Amino acid sequence: MNWLLPLALAALSILLAAGLLLQARAYRKLARDHAALAEGVARQGQDLMGLCAAAVQVDQRVFGQEEKLRECLARLEALAVREATQQQPYHTAIDKVKSGARPEELVTEFGLSLSEANLLASLYGKPRR
Repeated sequence: MNWLLPLALAALSILLAAGLLLQARAYRKLARDHAALAEGVARQGQDLMGLCAAAVQVDQRVFGQEEKLRECLARLEALAVREATQQQPYHTAIDKVKSGARPEELVTEFGLSLSEANLLASLYGKPRR
């Protein structure tokens, strides 16, 4: 029986050593997995920083395009107003012709050329008998 206790201790030591080896192996695997995950998180952080920088540039471009669009709309509005004001004398002149004004009156009142006044009178004037 004296040999049973040392044999049990030896068996227990072998089991503990095997368990320790298995734990060390599992620890190394977990350390590798942790390193891989940390590297992945670092890459994702860098990707996120790059995306944020790109988003800032896109925002600046969009803002610049919005400014250009506002300028274009303002120009179009100014052109529409100018066109409307340029066409307005013709409408008023046509109304004058319809009420019996002569071409010479249109030249002095609206600054039209005599040929323009004659054309308006022939198109919109009352036929003379």
